[in-house]
Amino acid sequence: MTSRAAWGIDDDMPLLKAALDDADIAWRELAWDDDLDDATWASCALTVVRSTWDYHRRLDDFHAWIDRVDRLSVLANSAAVLRWNTDKHYLLEAEAAGLPIVPTVFVEPSSGDEWMSRVETLLESGHVVVKPCVSAGSNDTERHDESASAIRHVRGLLGSGRSVMVQPYLSRVDSDDETGLVFMGGAFSHAFAKGPLLSAPKDVAGDLFARERIDPREPSVAELALGERALAWLDQRFGTLLYARIDLLPTDDGPVIVELELTEPSLFLAMHPSAPSNIARAIGSALSAR
Repeated sequence: MTSRAAWGIDDDMPLLKAALDDADIAWRELAWDDDLDDATWASCALTVVRSTWDYHRRLDDFHAWIDRVDRLSVLANSAAVLRWNTDKHYLLEAEAAGLPIVPTVFVEPSSGDEWMSRVETLLESGHVVVKPCVSAGSNDTERHDESASAIRHVRGLLGSGRSVMVQPYLSRVDSDDETGLVFMGGAFSHAFAKGPLLSAPKDVAGDLFARERIDPREPSVAELALGERALAWLDQRFGTLLYARIDLLPTDDGPVIVELELTEPSLFLAMHPSAPSNIARAIGSALSAR
């Protein structure tokens, strides 16, 4: 399941379709924001959420669609997961559960000005990253090296009624890259390296997401262990997920979680020969369980 804006630009979709065909699983490609009747969604034994990359621009509509389709079909990932994961305040819960995350200052539209000193403190160690708590594809996400521009960015997002995250820019990503771990049906599938997105001007595709350098990667023991800890916590909370992408940044003290991608992540199926069959197998298992 995609969106009208993302139709035809999801690189995972052709590989997924071919793998589903090979597994003899019938499929239909639909857009969440098309004017489809209840019977269409009810005809789907499983609705697999994939490239809904514009949801953050109309979150209320997306949540209404989640609630509607949850009554008519089986969503994967589930409605509870999608609602929880579309707001990055979830990082606070991950941290409370003992998972290491990128240090984050959350700023709410109702906040006073005390957050400014916290942003300035973060800047003492280098650059900071400012982004909305509800976003996708690195939209409205920027790196700043001085307080005036960072504070201006925060104020602009707050002025539009959005909650904001401010994080230190962890510079080891410039040399070591970000690591994405992909799990399907509760099992590790593959990993990839993602080049530093905020170190150069963005190349935006379809006004939806910033293009990134993606390469295959063998995760380190520490990275895989953290990913499996995070997945175990998620599975305990929500049950087995159809897919999960856990994004990690390197630090001198080991990897930390920057995002838990459970709603509409690119899975980069081209990064490993078995990845397309892994997701098809997970979908088949979900259908059988139903």
